[in-house]
Amino acid sequence: MTVRAGRAQLTAEVSAWFVTPVAMVLGYFYFSAAAAVRFRIFDIAADYAAGLAAALLLLAVTLFWPVPQAHRKALLLLWLIRTGVALGPMLAYDMRYGLDAAMYFITGKALSQPLDSLAFGAGTQNVRAIVGLLSHVTESYNAMKVIFSYVGLIAVYLFYRAAVICLGQERIALLYILGLFPSFLVWTSILGKDPIVSLGIGLYCYGAAGVIMRHKMSMLVYVALGLLIASFIRVWLGVIFIAPLIGAYVLAGRSSTMTKIAFVLVALPAFLFAATGFSDRFNLETTEDLIQRTDTISGSWARGGSAQVIQGGFSSVGAMVAFLPVGSFTALFRPLPFEVPNAFGALAGVENLTILALFLAGLLRKGLRWITHPVLMWAVLVLLIWGSVYGFASYQNLGTAFRFRAQVAPILLLLSLYLCFGQYLAPIPGARGGRGRRAGLAPDANAS
Repeated sequence: MTVRAGRAQLTAEVSAWFVTPVAMVLGYFYFSAAAAVRFRIFDIAADYAAGLAAALLLLAVTLFWPVPQAHRKALLLLWLIRTGVALGPMLAYDMRYGLDAAMYFITGKALSQPLDSLAFGAGTQNVRAIVGLLSHVTESYNAMKVIFSYVGLIAVYLFYRAAVICLGQERIALLYILGLFPSFLVWTSILGKDPIVSLGIGLYCYGAAGVIMRHKMSMLVYVALGLLIASFIRVWLGVIFIAPLIGAYVLAGRSSTMTKIAFVLVALPAFLFAATGFSDRFNLETTEDLIQRTDTISGSWARGGSAQVIQGGFSSVGAMVAFLPVGSFTALFRPLPFEVPNAFGALAGVENLTILALFLAGLLRKGLRWITHPVLMWAVLVLLIWGSVYGFASYQNLGTAFRFRAQVAPILLLLSLYLCFGQYLAPIPGARGGRGRRAGLAPDANAS
């Protein structure tokens, strides 16, 4: 299989110019009325028109992004597609499942002093406060949802820029693939935590790629800013994402010992700060507190049609460790086909099976020697640590597992594509945007 920009662009053009208008028309006429009841929207047409106006305004803003022309064209197409998703199929989600979004919208608009609700790590409060601030600009739910979706588009581009740094050259097809990746497209097109968290993780990945591949300590600014944004919503993400960067840079980095020591001296305090914030957020002082809190949080997700209960819960560290392989696999690759019997479950099953197949095929093809490359080791550590933490909740609710995974979906997708099709993504000597083969991931030795 060849990753070709032309095919990816054609798919985006067809989706943007033909699928998007149909999706929006169907969404408006079939789902907007029922969604309006849930969100207490009294003038459906005016609210939807405001959403369209916001989408067009942001389309115009995209024209002025300081990016190459090829990127701008891709971003414009991807934005049209995201608009179609937000104002089309996501109305069906709003109608059927949009309880969180409705709560954010209704209670956020009611805040008289939204800034007073902001608190580091308090995700629900913070999203409500952001809605309260946006309500001074527009009271349209669809307009707010479009704004959140635009944040998701920025996250897509940041993940792509991180991939370019890692590869050492441009591969515009990857921008289209990331932008069209179903779970990331869907879950960053909602009014909720996911677009904001994805923005933070995208910034973090861009900075991490610069630190690992270019040894530029100045890129730690992006790492810090990204983790602040992500942790502002979910405080534990700071711990999850700092640890892999420290581990990969120290264990596999090719920089000097003094540079590694300097890096640790900068990164370790940030890790300790994040760990302290995590402990304070959940009142953790002892190992017993951690076990009890994990069991409580894990059990709280065992609800709904896609719930499955962990028999016996967690009563010891040993039980938690023994569960990690099953929990991590669930967080990263489930639900599989037919495990969740609804439209979103079907989408999740097909996507997860595809990613799992790519990942396993890549492992069979490349073995494990690739893991010694610093940036690949970093990606694996991110996925392992994230999966280990989120597995406790994801296992007990497969529907929510699919939504959670949007946080690391671009990393998992890019790693799987590299393992499976590395010969098509490897750097070309003298390629624009890189510094030859040494600027990016080494080409596959088995490539023909």
